[in-house]
Amino acid sequence: MRRLSLPLFLVSLLLGLVACTARPTSSPTTPITVRDALGREVTFAAPPQRIVVAGKATIMIVDALYLFPEGPQRLAAVGSTGQGGDFLPIVDPNAAAKATLGSDAGPEQIAAARPDLVLLKSYLAEKLGQPVEALGIPVFYVSLETPEQYFTEIRALGRILGNEARAEEVLAFYQERMDRVRRALEGLPDDQKPGILVLQHAAKGGETAYSVPPASWMQTLLVQMAGGRPVWLDVPGGQGWTVVTLEQVAAWNPDQMYLIDYFGDPVQAVEALKNDPVARGLRAVRSGQVFAFPKDTYSWDQPDPRWILGLQWLAAHIHPDRFTVDITAEFSMFYRALYRLDEATIEGKLRPLLRGSLP
Repeated sequence: MRRLSLPLFLVSLLLGLVACTARPTSSPTTPITVRDALGREVTFAAPPQRIVVAGKATIMIVDALYLFPEGPQRLAAVGSTGQGGDFLPIVDPNAAAKATLGSDAGPEQIAAARPDLVLLKSYLAEKLGQPVEALGIPVFYVSLETPEQYFTEIRALGRILGNEARAEEVLAFYQERMDRVRRALEGLPDDQKPGILVLQHAAKGGETAYSVPPASWMQTLLVQMAGGRPVWLDVPGGQGWTVVTLEQVAAWNPDQMYLIDYFGDPVQAVEALKNDPVARGLRAVRSGQVFAFPKDTYSWDQPDPRWILGLQWLAAHIHPDRFTVDITAEFSMFYRALYRLDEATIEGKLRPLLRGSLP
């Protein structure tokens, strides 16, 4: 065997070391298993990189996804956000590059976005989720309808995105504010809980309709958490808002009324109600206790991340003697802490959108 000279030997050794250093090391990713809203265990080999949010009520899922810095990077396509406002261009400079799906997009349109994960509301499992899964695309179902579900599913999103620490930060923000409200109302007797009516106002073609939410929905839960007594719980439960007449409202004769308008100005909805001859005799109207539920791009009453603003605002109106909040400061803190927006963006793009009974 021919011996290598010392210099040639050193060169060979260095090349070998370089080759060893350059060779990619194998670091197998631990699979991620997460339980979804249907109780299914969904396993991912690695955090998904191309997420599609489809179907209806997409704003509630997308706004939750964007609580994580990975959200804007991973979202590949999104269904129609509806409700008139559009938050994505404010929070995501690259929002225009995301593919847009119709609210009725089928599995083929969803597959065209090449997702490695589709997020859907749980009620769409049979109609849309199963056909998507039949194409070999993983689907994760969320509910995001109650505070309890919110905590569970934000943690699930944290695991999916590989950022569980951020999930805990977000939930600590919510828990701190929920605790403030709870402590302020602790020991409140039932006879000091005013009768509250939450109404959605909808005007179309010169006709006005009022409706109430199901007992299990976020709007009802917020009233209860804020120390109120929902007066509409005797309405037969349904899968969505139930239309009621002003005669029914008069029969309830609530102490306070809160009007929601997803597609218009809730302040104008309040004025329209006050001018209705049937409504003028209502206790809440006579005592000046009819309020416009606030909104910016989206309303604060629904199971969107803004519900924590709605809870604090509502508690301050129902029990101003027990709970106070600087909602203007909270508004800024919400967008700084949860969506990483600077003050210039908040003041320039979001505050001008505020509508409702606000300072």
